[in-house]
Amino acid sequence: MPSTISQTDIERAVATEAMARRMTNEQRLNGALAVVLPYSEVCCAMRVAGQTRRVIPLTNHMAWILNEDGSLFSFPVTRGEAGLR
Repeated sequence: MPSTISQTDIERAVATEAMARRMTNEQRLNGALAVVLPYSEVCCAMRVAGQTRRVIPLTNHMAWILNEDGSLFSFPVTRGEAGLR
């Protein structure tokens, strides 16, 4: 179970969407934060609610959920939908 993520951790990990696309899967995994995804409408629709996943915080209060191998999952969502407050 991941520990509580502070605002400083989120700010340190922020990337732009273009940066996230250019990273290798390994780079994404190393720079991402592990979170338990909430049972939000978006996470339920994507069938990832309640799962522990790595998330890359993006600029403009968005975040990108990663697959287990570090590849990008779906599309960017809001930080709140990704479990980052």
